[in-house]
Amino acid sequence: MAHVRKTYLKSIPTILMIGMLFACKNDIEEIKAITEDREIPLQIVKNGTFHYTEEGRLINTLEATELKRFGGEYPRVEVSGEFQMFIYDSLEQLDATLSATRGTFYDNERRLEAKENVMVINKNLDSLLTEELIWVQDSNLVYSNKFVQITTKDGTIFSDGLVTDSHFSKYYLKQVSGDMIVEKPEKE
Repeated sequence: MAHVRKTYLKSIPTILMIGMLFACKNDIEEIKAITEDREIPLQIVKNGTFHYTEEGRLINTLEATELKRFGGEYPRVEVSGEFQMFIYDSLEQLDATLSATRGTFYDNERRLEAKENVMVINKNLDSLLTEELIWVQDSNLVYSNKFVQITTKDGTIFSDGLVTDSHFSKYYLKQVSGDMIVEKPEKE
């Protein structure tokens, strides 16, 4: 009986190790499945300032609370915790300022999506407020299909969308309402 008991006691560690191997196999597979689909940023910057130039000319400056750069099939930069983008004219003079709570710049499409508390102020101090604004850099097209509020020295107007340029100098509005001062034409 003593011999059986010794053999039994010696086999317990072996049984436990085999059990642990099978248990670990499931855990490793679960971890692999969870992490395979997750994208991890290539770069994370906190409280950063970035200057963007074309042919040596400053075109905009970005100040971001947090910036994450992703690579892969859909390279992009995600900004969160508020950001400001300063947009310059051809003489590198401040032309407009765009701010929002978060935004995403898609590298391949050269498109910026600003979201939540979006505000644009141009050099004439006209302001635009909305919850989403899309800027396609290659065409210099800026648009929104969301509710917008535009305030100028002549009044405030509301719209269910707009199309403009990055300098917010001229804009096309959809379904407009609000009060504006309109000069009466002189009689000839």
